[in-house]
Amino acid sequence: MRRFTQATLYLSLLAHLSHAQPLSPKDSPKLCVKSCENSLKSARFNDVDPAASPRRQACQSRLALSSEYLCLDMNCGAETRNSALQHHNATCYASFGSPIPAFKTDYTHEEIAGLRKVGKNDSFDAGNTSSEVVIPSPEWFISWFDTLDAVKYAQRHHYFYGIGVMVFWTAVVFVGVAYKVHLAISQLYGRQHTFDSVGIWTETGSWFKRNVTIPATFGYRCAQNVWWATIPPRIQSFTITLFLIMNIVFCIHGYRIIDENLYFETPTKQVLRYVSDRTGIISFANFPFIWLFGMRNNVAMWLTGWDFGTYNNFHRWCARISTLEAVVHSILYTVLIFMNGGWSYYSWWFTMWFWNAGQIATIAMCALLILSVYWTRRRFYEAFLIIHIGLSILILFTMLGHVSIFNGEYDALFWVPAFIWVIDRVMRLLRIIIYNPGRWSTTALASYSDSANIIRLTIPTDNALYKIRPGNFFYLTVLNDTRFWESHPFTVASTSGELPQASEYSDEEEPLLTSPTIATEIQLERIASEPKKQYMSFLIRPYNGFTERLRDMLADEQSSSMPLKVLVDGPYGHTQQLQEHRQVVFIAGGSGVVVALSYLNSLCDGMKEPTTIELHWAVREPAFVRDVLSKEAKSALDTGMLSLHLYMSSHGDDVGTNDLPSKVEQHVGRPNIHSVIMSAARGAQGSNLAIVACGPAKMADDSRLAVVDALKNGNHNIDYYEESFTW
Repeated sequence: MRRFTQATLYLSLLAHLSHAQPLSPKDSPKLCVKSCENSLKSARFNDVDPAASPRRQACQSRLALSSEYLCLDMNCGAETRNSALQHHNATCYASFGSPIPAFKTDYTHEEIAGLRKVGKNDSFDAGNTSSEVVIPSPEWFISWFDTLDAVKYAQRHHYFYGIGVMVFWTAVVFVGVAYKVHLAISQLYGRQHTFDSVGIWTETGSWFKRNVTIPATFGYRCAQNVWWATIPPRIQSFTITLFLIMNIVFCIHGYRIIDENLYFETPTKQVLRYVSDRTGIISFANFPFIWLFGMRNNVAMWLTGWDFGTYNNFHRWCARISTLEAVVHSILYTVLIFMNGGWSYYSWWFTMWFWNAGQIATIAMCALLILSVYWTRRRFYEAFLIIHIGLSILILFTMLGHVSIFNGEYDALFWVPAFIWVIDRVMRLLRIIIYNPGRWSTTALASYSDSANIIRLTIPTDNALYKIRPGNFFYLTVLNDTRFWESHPFTVASTSGELPQASEYSDEEEPLLTSPTIATEIQLERIASEPKKQYMSFLIRPYNGFTERLRDMLADEQSSSMPLKVLVDGPYGHTQQLQEHRQVVFIAGGSGVVVALSYLNSLCDGMKEPTTIELHWAVREPAFVRDVLSKEAKSALDTGMLSLHLYMSSHGDDVGTNDLPSKVEQHVGRPNIHSVIMSAARGAQGSNLAIVACGPAKMADDSRLAVVDALKNGNHNIDYYEESFTW
């Protein structure tokens, strides 16, 4: 307890050093009027019924009115005095149906000097009333004014700093919008790149990329987890750190700690009350952006073009800071209550709903924080999601109950997140409807190759009211699944007018699957007989959870292709402007190749300048390679613009070296990513180079580090894109 008291006194010192000087009473009319009312509210006069209420006495007692008049005149000035009495008269008329009576105002200085001066220790009751006018002593009036001034000063900063955390994220989004507009204008007016010389803007942009936007925050790891957490890229960490520092400053600055506070007797109690109020308000003020950044349909994402992962990092850290503030708020209030009345007083607070609601909200926020660690999200995602949604709803409604004592003052901080959540769900439903108007679900064809260890899901796109673009991903809900309520994101590998056949998955040595069931065969014949359609294909690697269940479902059916009823929620994601670069290098691992595949055809068909496209693909399954080369990558290989490098960790010869196109090179073992990127940077010779990483976390971190090294070596026109989806 001694250390806690020392800490609060230290905060008191900070508050003393940081605050502006208090105003004089005449400079703050409202506080001056309130100070007169408070310093005279204990006085009772005998010219009205002693049992009358304080309000009736203030409206009907001539002695009370004269006392108020003199206090206002002596301390607040004539203008404030007249305005306050007019308002007082209107209030009395509204309350009792009659104006205030005439009272004496023409007191001489000698008469005023002889009036009784009431102070802190003076008390009045029905048996002890005054028969004359009284005025507050100067010390008593100043004590009330200083107290009200200190409280008002803190409350004003509560409000401004609560708004401040919202302004911060609004400013962050504005920066993203401004940069997006800058890029759009540059493309609109045909930005010219100077490849033979390096100007000051190019050097500045290169420095910013290699030191701020691209590197990991510390050292090497970024996509990979560190213990039970992941660390965002440096630019995101800088933004989050700035937000954290701002929250700390907002929580400790903006208080006036005075020697005699009539509400909170000691500096320690003043600090406890002010800081607990501030942390509670700022914690709640973070809620709108916590909810906004966690939604699929995030307007900030649309405005800035930043990916879901960026806003998900902002969502998590904003929630963590808000939770910490809620814990501080709860602890300090608890300590203050104990100081004021001990256990009996503390137990009395649990008879009030708003107090219990606040306790539940804080506990739920802490539980949500603990259950949202990286390890839990990765291994028990479905359980995490259900718990996350349930606790979030509980937190929102208990916070509404907690602030119910403020008569709606803070209710907007409940309604805004609630509307954001509802709008997100409505937008999801609209996206599903727009994808296939007139029908609730869409029929997809799914098949699984054991040798390739890949699920192919093909969905018709003819009815979609939009064009699917490279890099788009969709949330898919399989209604045939036992957990039909779950939806999971997958990137589109390709779009075409051909319906892939599952037999092309299989190895040459043996058939993939046996013949389909009669019901499935009839449905497949019906689909095949329909007019030619456009399809989008997904290549899904089965791991656990949903993808594991989908694999087992397809394997159990023992059919070459199986029709599935799916809900298609999308598209999401932004198409990177890779066509603006002279050279594009994809670094892909396993099923991460779908990102590269989604761009290949558009890059090869839409380039305005001679372009080099390289795909460095580390993959284990030869059957998967054969399937991709015969479908998604075939058109790009035929153009001669794509150079494909395969890195086979095993069974490299099984791919069939003689059957591969000339642009395909085989390598044994894992790729040396640093060497690949440095070689591409040297070959670019000052032209624009894009590095796109889409694979395991270690591959992404290796690519990020190599790009930073290439920028340090003077290759200024390199852009790095990392396509990953992590919760």
